[in-house]
Order: sequence, then structure tokens, then C-alpha cells
Amino acid sequence: MQEKNSNKIDEKLLEKIIAVAYSDAVLYDRMVVWINAMRDPEIKELLDEYKLTASSVHSLDEKKIPEANLKSVYHKIGQRGKSNPAVPFIHSFIHSFNFSKPLVSSAAVGLIIVAIVSVLLFYNPAPYQKYTKAEIELAQQQLGESLAIVNKVFYQTSKKIDAEVITKYVSKPLNKGLNLINDYLIGG
Repeated sequence: MQEKNSNKIDEKLLEKIIAVAYSDAVLYDRMVVWINAMRDPEIKELLDEYKLTASSVHSLDEKKIPEANLKSVYHKIGQRGKSNPAVPFIHSFIHSFNFSKPLVSSAAVGLIIVAIVSVLLFYNPAPYQKYTKAEIELAQQQLGESLAIVNKVFYQTSKKIDAEVITKYVSKPLNKGLNLINDYLIGG
């Protein structure tokens, strides 16, 4: 099958198809293979074959090699044997996560980055200041005085608006306009 498709499928696309079949491809590569498989039935058939092979590979059980054979192999290649971890539960727990998959590792890195950024952005310890009773009373007195000044300014402004602005600029022209309308309607 591969010889027949070798003229149609280049090496890069074949690598992407294999990565998609084994669930190791990034999202972009999955989309590229999916679009090509929708367009070309031969690519779809090749993808299905690789998926079938991948599922059979993933379903294989791990076989245990006797310890004597392992020691013999390690001795022949000049390497020490594997050491057992001090805490086997933690070791198996950590290795149960498959960090060779791009989705798992990118999600873990993303969570770490979000945690760091959120700590840096949202952790602002506010300095706690304790005020004495005298300072609080002085602040209340100053607030009362400033509100009295603002009240006086508003009162004087409202008087001035009533006396000068409304009378001179609003009511006189309004009265003049209403008189003109009345004269026009009455016919005078």
C-alpha cells in the first residue's frame, strides 16, 4: 500500500498521518491530516490502517523479564542495573502521567503559567495602617469643614444663577418669545 501512495503522499504528510494514528500529533497536524483524508480516500485508508496498527500496539501487554536475565544483559553491556526507587508509590504515581504526549505536557505547562501569573497579578498585600483616635477625630472635623465650604459655594452659586442668569438670559428672552407668539396668534 505504501509503494502505491509514495508518489502521492510525501514524507512529511506520512509522518503526520503516523503521528495522528498514534495520537501524538498536535492539533494543527490533526487538522491537516483530517482535511487530506476527507479529500483523498487513499489517505483515509492509509490513516485507518495506521490507526488499526496503533491500537494493536497499544493493546500489547508489558512482559516481565526475569531478574537474572536483566542482570546478565546489564553485565554484558557494562551498565549497572536499574535501582528501585525509595518510595515506590510516588515513583509509580509520577510515571503514571504520560508527559510524552503534547496535550498533557502543554496542559501542565499552561496550568503552571496561569498559576504563576495569577499569583503575581492578584497578590498585592495592602499595608495595614492603624490610625489613632485623635487622627480619626481630626479627619472628621476636617471633613465637616470642607463639606461646609462646598455647601456655602453651592448655595451662593444657586443664588447667583437664580438672580442673574435665569432672570437675564432665560426668562427675559422666553417672555419676549411668548409675547411674540401671543401677538401673532391674536393677530395683534
